[in-house]
Amino acid sequence: MNLGFKYHLLLPLLACFPQKLAYRLVSFYGRLSAQSHLDERRVIIEQMQSVFTELPSSELERIADYFLCMVEREALDTWFFRSCKTQQQVEQFIQLENLHYVTEARQAGRRVIISSGHFGRFWMAGVGMHAQGVSVGTITRDGGGTNDHGLPEAEYQYRLKKLAWLQECFGGPFLVEGDLIRPIYRALDEHVMGLFIDVPYVGDKNGCVSLPFLGKQARFPLGPAKIAKRANALIVPFYVFESRSGLRAVFYPPIDTERLTEQDIMRRLVALLEAQILEYPEQWWLWQALPLMWQQ
Repeated sequence: MNLGFKYHLLLPLLACFPQKLAYRLVSFYGRLSAQSHLDERRVIIEQMQSVFTELPSSELERIADYFLCMVEREALDTWFFRSCKTQQQVEQFIQLENLHYVTEARQAGRRVIISSGHFGRFWMAGVGMHAQGVSVGTITRDGGGTNDHGLPEAEYQYRLKKLAWLQECFGGPFLVEGDLIRPIYRALDEHVMGLFIDVPYVGDKNGCVSLPFLGKQARFPLGPAKIAKRANALIVPFYVFESRSGLRAVFYPPIDTERLTEQDIMRRLVALLEAQILEYPEQWWLWQALPLMWQQ
């Protein structure tokens, strides 16, 4: 697949079509381009087989194909979310359920962290929240000035553009992972900050915790729990689900971190992530990273 064609021509062109038609067309493109992702598709199916041992191969293949199409829909979001600036425009794109868990905590003067897994078209939650008056920031790995992860140049430039546009639509700061962490505590005074359940990686100064996950013990970075504890912040879990009727962001009851250990906080977050994966396996982004998480 030519990434330059995808990011410089195809996706901008599709964004000129009516929204529903554009997403149907990009899903069709996802099915066509699956042939260039056969190795990725094979790995996803292999990892799902280790979890869903009783599912037939045809169902695992369907789930993998759905995921590859969702990846293309998420990429197209980059050209559409900038038009979501009013509540009416947002409601045509995504429905927010139980956002009051966030707004009531902010009105009470609490710092709030929203947390999710890499699941569904998760970025759209922040776009919808800002349209309803809640500014959101986050920490990202890809926002630095150099291509440290060795991405293809077209992919790297696309991610920089996407992050810049997201920050504009979120209304809060986008901090780069690895920089000084102190700015996040100042940011929490003015904004809701989004932190995600990630894979363990070399050099993580926050450490990891081992928890049951999809049938085995898995390692998870403690970063979200550590930051929440130090900031005396509530954590409001959220998940974004996609279906034929559109996107739905669901916010869950807050986790008051004050009386919980870091391990207990992560246990609650990981249990909720696991429940979503078991219900909607086609919407989890990290199937290929599952062996890294299971590695002890």
